[in-house]
Amino acid sequence: MGMKEKSRVSQYDVVYHSPGKSDRSAMPLGNGELAVSVWMDEKGVLRFYLARTDAVTELDRTVKLGMVEVRTAPGFLSDGDFIQRLELEHGIVHMKSCGKELWIWVDDASDIVYVSGRMKQEMKVKVRYYTWRTEKNLPWNSPVRSTGLTEAADMVDELEDRICFHHINGENGIEHLARLQCVDDLSCVPDLLTGRIFGGIMYLEGGRRVGYELVKGECTDFCLKVATHSAQLEEREWLGRVDGMLKGSRTADESREATAVSWEAFWKKSYIFVEGDKERKPVYNERILDCVSEPMECTGTASPVTRGYLLTKYMLACCKDGNFPVFYNGMLFNLCPGNREHLGVMEFVSGFTRIPCGEYPTLSINPDERSWSNEHLWQNLRLPYYTMLATGDFDSLKRLFVYFRRFWELNRIRAERFYHAGGQHNTEMTLSCGLQSEDIYGLEREGKPDGWSDNRWGGAIDISPGLELTHLMFAYYLYTMDEEFLRTQALPYARELLRYIETRFEDREKGKIVIGPLQSVETYFDTVNPTPVIAGMRAVLRDILELPEQLVDDRDFFERIYEMTPEIPTGVWNGEKVVKPAEEYEDVRRNVEAPELYAIYPFGLMGKYEDGKKAYHTFLHALETGGQMKPHILGENPGAPCYSGWQYIGNAAALLGLGDTAGTILENNCALQNPGSRFPAMWGPVYDAVPDTDHGANIMNLLQLMVLQCRKEKIYVLPALPDSWDVSFRLYAPYQTIVEAVYEEGRLISLRTIPESRMSDVIMG
Repeated sequence: MGMKEKSRVSQYDVVYHSPGKSDRSAMPLGNGELAVSVWMDEKGVLRFYLARTDAVTELDRTVKLGMVEVRTAPGFLSDGDFIQRLELEHGIVHMKSCGKELWIWVDDASDIVYVSGRMKQEMKVKVRYYTWRTEKNLPWNSPVRSTGLTEAADMVDELEDRICFHHINGENGIEHLARLQCVDDLSCVPDLLTGRIFGGIMYLEGGRRVGYELVKGECTDFCLKVATHSAQLEEREWLGRVDGMLKGSRTADESREATAVSWEAFWKKSYIFVEGDKERKPVYNERILDCVSEPMECTGTASPVTRGYLLTKYMLACCKDGNFPVFYNGMLFNLCPGNREHLGVMEFVSGFTRIPCGEYPTLSINPDERSWSNEHLWQNLRLPYYTMLATGDFDSLKRLFVYFRRFWELNRIRAERFYHAGGQHNTEMTLSCGLQSEDIYGLEREGKPDGWSDNRWGGAIDISPGLELTHLMFAYYLYTMDEEFLRTQALPYARELLRYIETRFEDREKGKIVIGPLQSVETYFDTVNPTPVIAGMRAVLRDILELPEQLVDDRDFFERIYEMTPEIPTGVWNGEKVVKPAEEYEDVRRNVEAPELYAIYPFGLMGKYEDGKKAYHTFLHALETGGQMKPHILGENPGAPCYSGWQYIGNAAALLGLGDTAGTILENNCALQNPGSRFPAMWGPVYDAVPDTDHGANIMNLLQLMVLQCRKEKIYVLPALPDSWDVSFRLYAPYQTIVEAVYEEGRLISLRTIPESRMSDVIMG
């Protein structure tokens, strides 16, 4: 990225000119594992939530570490003189008011938050830690609520010149869930909860501890460090590690400089900048506008699409390198529910949009709460990880595979127990142990077969999530050429998953496996040969059979399964052949997803460059059937069809080369900021949360597909760019390739590949 592009990043800094009323003014910070939501309130108090992907309680809830507040005397604010800037290029928040300055950032190399202050006149600084988990608690959304198990209270300890805060997990419900779901061998169930401790230690340089506060007397500068950690350790060892982090930490100047360099490298590694896109106005209903009270000011921008892409990419970077996956319902930036309301499933507009009641969260209403569930849902989990191929964030993507690798032995046991099948079973919804919560699986088991989930939506989806995970694993291989990963991870998992399909479904028709009854994602129940499964099988088998022969030892097995795989179900619509949602299905829609589009996205079996006519008419038919060709109306509850949120309508349009359609979808989706949240990339709520992680991820996925698509060795540049748009980009492609291009006013200004030999594989448009 040259100097011109470097300056473009800072053009999209987020700037406030007044303090906030609540956490709805929070700005995000993070280093991949540790994330911070920080705001300055109207009293001049700096507050921030601390969050980690691995702050997981005994009830398998990912919660905040707590909240920190910093006060100065005299106060930080002066009338009419305040500016707060998120410096994207350096990953730092900078605040100024009448000769007083604050900087806050998360160290790039250690899980430590720094707050650095400088003032022209002497001030007194007080720092306080706050937790709302002050007593045992049985959360209303506990995944094992019937057991009566509770979460332990947090502990706050006064050390000599520091304050330590931590949560020690008590008894968990893994054994209860395993027995409920017919798993007798607990050794195969991953236990990431027992003995886990998470929290941190606060230290104010040059200060002293006074009770539960850290205080520094008359001073013109200060540095607060908050070191955090989560691990399954004895308490003494955990404390020693966190204390060691502080003792070995950088100075504030060293950390800020190194962190800035790290973020600069991040922005250089890959980028997309657009010009010529339109600023669209979101559609609200009155219900959500009645909930708004936080000040708003980040409206105008040179390119709404670029801003949406950059801010989402930044937020994802803040939490993509943790020990647990990125949460679909809020990442690590979920805030406190507003108006003392819990976040319902089908009614959560007010809770996400109104400001919280009271100055502090409570044991009952707090930012630990997430909408929908505590499980990871594959259909929602996947979308941020697809973005990482084009951005070259391969280490981050590999963390997803590590998470699911833990469940292999459990999946083998479930395949045998549930269906007397070989290979590996898989499910859409998983807690950290690989099992489902009791509300999803169901407590009343009389008359129900083993493996049957009461929840017939996400709880009942299997096989297609595993196939999609496998397809992503092979994409990872093509981009990295990591043969060890291919031989030890991708191929073994593919073999077991396909073996499971073969042995679970014993019926054959003309030599083909008859797959069903099975859900066609959440839209059609109890179908035969659902398209997401058939397309997934064919895509995965194509991935394998296109590999060099020397890399696939048991090629005969995969060729045999390929011959047994049914054709993708098709029908006729308006005289044209189209893909159907399944071979056999009852035409009753249970959700707003379009399963027939799986042949286009994510499995890429058809599109602009392959079977284009059928793909195009399938797209039109799916939209006519499902009614998704419209943006979400902010304030509507989930269940309304649209092309926002986790919907991949725009991605399919890009793969069909429909540049104007894709551009319109992207422009409208980049307008869907929650009107009650100040930060411009607090998307939604659409289907899941604020921020709606999938909505932001699809902004990234769609723009990437509009400027670059790849199939085998071929690299298609600008396959779906609107005629009026200019773009410059640097993205990754298969076979360890980087593509850079600049396109302005209808002309290709520059194009190059790294390595240069890959230029022969480039196709324009």
